[in-house]
Order: sequence, then C-alpha cells, then structure tokens
Amino acid sequence: MKKFIFVVIYICIMAMISLGVIAGLEYYAYQKVKSSQLGLAYANRDMDLARRSSQTVAPQYGYEPTPGFASVRNTKLGNSFEYINEESFKDVDSVPREKPSDEYRVIVTGGSVVYGRGPVPPADVVCDFYEVTYRWTIPHIIEKLMNSDPEIRRKIGGKTVRVINAGVAGFVYQNNLMRYLAKLRLYQPDLLIALDGANEVHTVARPLKDWNYFTEGPYFEVVTEVMDMSKTGLINYLTLWLKRNTYFFTWLAMSKGEGPGILMENRGFAAHPQDPTPEMLDYLNNNIGQVADVATIYHRVLETDKTPHVFALQPMFKNSKKKRTPLEQEIEKVTGMDKIGFYDSVKTYDTLVSNVIRRAGEDGFEIVDLTTIFDSTNEWVFTDWCHLTNGANFIMAKALVGEVKKRVFGLPLTPFDKLAPPLDSYFTDYARIAKVLVEGKPTDAGLNILKGYPSENGLEVKIPGAKVELTLDIEKVVPISRLRIVWGSGESTPEKWKLEVSEDGASWRNWLVMENNITDHFDQWPGYEYYADQETNARYVRYTQISSPDKLFLRQISLFR
Repeated sequence: MKKFIFVVIYICIMAMISLGVIAGLEYYAYQKVKSSQLGLAYANRDMDLARRSSQTVAPQYGYEPTPGFASVRNTKLGNSFEYINEESFKDVDSVPREKPSDEYRVIVTGGSVVYGRGPVPPADVVCDFYEVTYRWTIPHIIEKLMNSDPEIRRKIGGKTVRVINAGVAGFVYQNNLMRYLAKLRLYQPDLLIALDGANEVHTVARPLKDWNYFTEGPYFEVVTEVMDMSKTGLINYLTLWLKRNTYFFTWLAMSKGEGPGILMENRGFAAHPQDPTPEMLDYLNNNIGQVADVATIYHRVLETDKTPHVFALQPMFKNSKKKRTPLEQEIEKVTGMDKIGFYDSVKTYDTLVSNVIRRAGEDGFEIVDLTTIFDSTNEWVFTDWCHLTNGANFIMAKALVGEVKKRVFGLPLTPFDKLAPPLDSYFTDYARIAKVLVEGKPTDAGLNILKGYPSENGLEVKIPGAKVELTLDIEKVVPISRLRIVWGSGESTPEKWKLEVSEDGASWRNWLVMENNITDHFDQWPGYEYYADQETNARYVRYTQISSPDKLFLRQISLFR
C-alpha cells in the first residue's frame, strides 16, 4: 500500500513538474510572440488572435481569409501590417452590407493575384521575399484610378468609388461563383470585376473520367486526407490544432510563415515523365469545358442580378512571350511549371483561355484577354508562375479600368486612359534617378528617400523661420501622374503642403496643393498617395511645406508615370 501511495505521489509530482515546464515554455513563447513583429500587428487587440490560421473554412464555397487576421509584411522595407476585416475582405476598414448612398461599390473577385500576394516558395527566396502590400494590390489601384477620373465620377453622380478586395488565394471560377451567391451579392455591388485563369490550370489537371469541378477546388486533396484519416492529413490537422491553441507552436510556425495546416496548398502536381494518352487529353478537355460553362453561369447570375461586370483572364509566366529579365530567368528555373501532372502547362492554359473565351462568345458576352499584356515589356513582371510585381499590378489595374470605362459606362477612352508604349515607363520610379536639392542646394544626405520605400534613415533638415523646400531634378522631362510620399513621423507631418512642377526650372505651376492633409498608414509612418487625372510633363518637382513644422523630415518620395 505504501509503495502504491509512493508511486501515485511520484506520478503526481512528475506530472506537476511536466505541467510546470509546459506552462513555462508556453509563457516564454507568449512573450516571444508578443515582442515579435506578429505581436506588434496585434497590439491593442486580443493576442489570442495571433494563433489563428490565415484562412477559415466556409462550407458554401470552400474557405476564405479569417476575419481579423493580421499579416506581417516586410517591415525592413518600411511596410506595416495588413489586415483582414471582419467581413473576410483584405481591408483594415469594415464594409457594411448596407451601402452608403454616396458610395459606388465595386467588388473584385479572383485568386491570389487579386488578393495581392508575393511569390510562393521556392521563388520567394530568389525574389528576396518580395511583397505586394495593400496599396499595390490591383483592387486598391482600381479604386484610386476610378476616383481620380472626372468622367467616371460624373457618370456615377459624384459618388465615391469603394472597391472591395474579394480575392482569395487559390480561388477559381467555381469558388467565386459560390461565394458571390452565398455572400458577395449581399454587399450590393454596383459593378463586379473578375480576374481569373491561372489557378484553373492546377484544378483541371486531374485525368479523371468522373471529374467534377465543384469537388475539385483548390486544397481539395489535403482536406480529403483529413477526412480519410490518412497519416499526412492527421499530422496536418494536429499541427494546425496545436498552433491555434498554443503560443509555443505559433512561435515555431513563425519561422516558416503560417506553418502547416489543413488549408495549406499541397496539390502535388509536378513534371511527370509519362505523356498524356488521347483518353487523358479527352478528360482534360472535358474538365476545361466545365470551367468554361461555370464562367458562363457566373456571368448569367450577375446578369440576372443586373450587376454590371467585366471578366478578364490573367497572364501566366510560362505563356508570356516577354523577354525574361535576369531575375525572371532565375525564377523560371525554380518555378518549373513545364508540366502540371501529365499535361503541358502552356498548352493547357492556352486551351483553357481559348475555350473560356469561345464559350463566353456563344453566350453573348466577352471576356477580356489580358494573357499577352506583358509580351512587349522588358521590366520585371513575374515573381513566380503567375504572381506579379507592383508595377505589373498597376498595368493590370489600368487596363481593367479602361475596360470598365468603355464597356460599363460607354465612355470614350482618352489618351491617358490607354496604356501607351513603352509599357516599361510605367514601372519607373522617376524619383530614384533624381538629384535632391534642399533650399536650392544639392545634398548628399538622406538620399534613402529615393529608394522607393520608406526606411529608418530619412532626410531631416531644420530650417527655423523659413519655408521648407525640397526639389527633385529628374534631369529630363518625363510624364508623371502618381505620387507616394512618406513623412518621418506624425509630428513632422505638415497639415498644408504643395507640389509644383517645372520643365525648365524657371517657370513653375502647381501640381498638387494640400490644405488639409489626410495621411494613410500603409507603411510604418504616415504617408499619402496621389493619382492625377492626367499626365503632367516635368523635369523638376518642388515640395514645399506651407504650414509648420519648420523642419523637413521625409522617409520616401516616389513619382511614377
């Protein structure tokens, strides 16, 4: 009996020690998470939210971003945090279902290109973990372009355009259709833009006679593994459960991004030595036919709802005939995508594009083919097999706004509305090649402001009792229409400031005058972005602070065509 009691006491003591160690590790991990960039993203919010997965199951259409989820971006390059709002859209601000009377609401659906993500592994390493932040997403740029267009504003009665980013990584037509039916239509869109295509290549690649589009959505295999109680599926499920319920596994997962889980992509399509048989090609064509049919059904649903819409097909790296930059050559080596399972990826996508366009034509509507839009571009466009750089996102957004203006509003396109050659000029940040003058004198200090992103080291000049002026000399006359400016801090941000432009340095004209500055927080510091309604030729751009503070403190200034 004494031995039994001793054993019980021993077991209890060891259990208490074990629990103490586990509790200690959990508390240590909690402190590590709290003091990390992830912890900062959840500052003044419930820290338990940091343990959540980036995506949540939505039975009606598969999955979607988790409400309230925060993404930590590349803070070394000045980027701040990005949030999923309570409606599971990529936006820090909430979107009420009841549309304000002065709002023209646009919803953009699609996959991760619409959502706005950087390259996927292993291309992310080659691209030095390049990021597409909120202000460079296609939906956000569409919003800025539409709000800056006076003809569009007149057409919609002076309302403010609000664009909802309804992109979800991995989504295809069937996901977007079901999400629209179950959710998006409740937000009363005045216009819907759909940008799809590339994700379908993976989806249609299963050579099955009884292939069904509505059970073959992205991430299908991993969920199936869990349902079938396979070893891989159980490990995924257990890992996800541990991450959601302990800070220790959240801390471990931080070193590998989100960490493994049910909704991690694991489709397993790779180059295969076997060539497809005629029977398998018939299966592929049948699969593609189902995709084309669903795209048409999506159109019909929107037509029934009397929701104007523009459908477009996105470019894919392997299908693009653009000249590869040295970086794109390296990306193409690791990205692969020569084959998807048994099928040639280029032929598969070409067939899909032609079939979707043909099927749409049979039903009396047109799908915009943007698959070749970058063929003449020499700049860096692709960060992996389909994801795009910031400059490429702008070009996609501008092309889509042009289609909206023409097809939906029936307005003629001005020369500014059209993408004018060379497209390379839209990628150039003209400020990066400029000389900086403070109070008319060249300076070599603080030139980090020209790097294209804000950094810890800005340009700070104290000039008591005088107007603070900074001039950029681009050294040639160029067309500009976009500005990004980031100040050093809230205290150094003026309420009133202006930008003047000149072609010769002698004759100046106002380009932008801010009488009541409203900053954004797309970066770690207060900033402002401006989209003009026309291009303006300029060699010199002069920034002047009209109101206090009587010092200049900038972290970034960028100028684009």
